[in-house]
Amino acid sequence: MISETKYCSKHPNTESNLQCGKCDQNVCPRCLVHAPVGIRCPDCAQGNKIPTFDVSASFLARGIGAGIALGLVSGVVISFAINVIPIAFPAQYPLWAALIGMGYVIGEGISISVNRKRGKKLKFVASISTLIAVSIISATLPPHFLDLIYWFAAGGGFWIAIGRFSERA
Repeated sequence: MISETKYCSKHPNTESNLQCGKCDQNVCPRCLVHAPVGIRCPDCAQGNKIPTFDVSASFLARGIGAGIALGLVSGVVISFAINVIPIAFPAQYPLWAALIGMGYVIGEGISISVNRKRGKKLKFVASISTLIAVSIISATLPPHFLDLIYWFAAGGGFWIAIGRFSERA
């Protein structure tokens, strides 16, 4: 019995008897994708994004708005507390705690505004929002507060803010 020669649907000059398990198109070894359920063509192998990581433009806009607002508000509140209410910050330790807490508030606020979505775009939004807050705070601080420990605390707040949007499940 002689079988007819079959060719890959993407590469018409390549002979192949392999077929996609979903759509039955012929695929060559260069095109095939090994899926948990068998061989797939490149078109059938493309999966949908997990909804948690699928950040639409409207969610991104909400995240940007919330991030900018939280960055501005937290920067102004911490600066106000340092400069107007000096008794609230007699030493640098409360400032460090405020910087780390600021990162948590910014990250959590953005996360709530985008319905707990995650991804690289939201990490970027959180990092810019934290930089806005830190720049407001550092512009109004007395020089003796701007030491290495201040920058470590600001980095800790930054790390906490962006850690909220990690791509780990």
